[in-house]
This record gives sequence, C-alpha cells and structure tokens, in this order.
Amino acid sequence: LTMILSYIAACFSLVGILLNIKKNPLCWFCFMGSDTLWLYYFVSTKQFAPMFTHIVFLFVNFYGMYTWSKARNKPT
Repeated sequence: LTMILSYIAACFSLVGILLNIKKNPLCWFCFMGSDTLWLYYFVSTKQFAPMFTHIVFLFVNFYGMYTWSKARNKPT
C-alpha cells in the first residue's frame, strides 16, 4: 500500500508542476494533495524528518494559494 501511495503522490506532484508551469491556480490543490499523501507515507514508515518537512510544505501551499488568489483579484 505504501508503494502505491508514493506513486500516487508523485503523480500529484508532477501534475502540480505542469499546472504551475501554465500558471494555473489548481496547482496548489495538487501540491496539497501530494504533500498530504507524502505526509501519510512518512508517518506510516516512521520517517520523522521528511514528515515535518511536508507539514511545512502544507503551510507553504496554503500561503502560496492565498498570495496567488490575492494577486489575481488585485485590480490592474
């Protein structure tokens, strides 16, 4: 199960990168999904350093989504 989970998380990451290249804000949801899956993977395999790293990544994703939505709603 953990191996399948890591493949799914990697796919979410790749889709997020492709969406980010196109400057599509849906990339943040892909990154959040990916980081959540990686977080679960690292918890289940008891790898604590990457687990904390992905907790930070989740907060960074929320911040990125917030700043992108704020910049898109700003009048030009």
